[in-house]
Amino acid sequence: MTTHADLTEVSDQRIVADWALSEWADRLLEQAGLGVTIVDRHGTVMYYNKWASEHLDRQSDYLGHSVHERHRRKITNPRFDAMLKLFVDGRIEPVSYVARPYGKTTILVTVSPIRIDGELVGLDRKSVV
Repeated sequence: MTTHADLTEVSDQRIVADWALSEWADRLLEQAGLGVTIVDRHGTVMYYNKWASEHLDRQSDYLGHSVHERHRRKITNPRFDAMLKLFVDGRIEPVSYVARPYGKTTILVTVSPIRIDGELVGLDRKSVV
């Protein structure tokens, strides 16, 4: 298990010593000013923030279900699977793309891997309209 001293933000000296970001992390996600959706490594929606519910199509019945069930266009699922494979295969850099799932609205999306102790546990999807 990762200890506070093992975190890169500690070793890179990007955090005050002995302060745990986890104390504020949930508020940061909720008030980020952009859509945040977290899925596990299988694509199951685990969390979305308030902005995502107000500006995207996120709804409480999405939680615990695969993103595959919510994509509007058929091409989206193979693209998601290809992106997930990149992260499973070790990619650490985020993937960014432009989407128009609602017709006229353009969304800039950045998807980043979430790794704990080097293992891919999920993905963080950030969206800006």
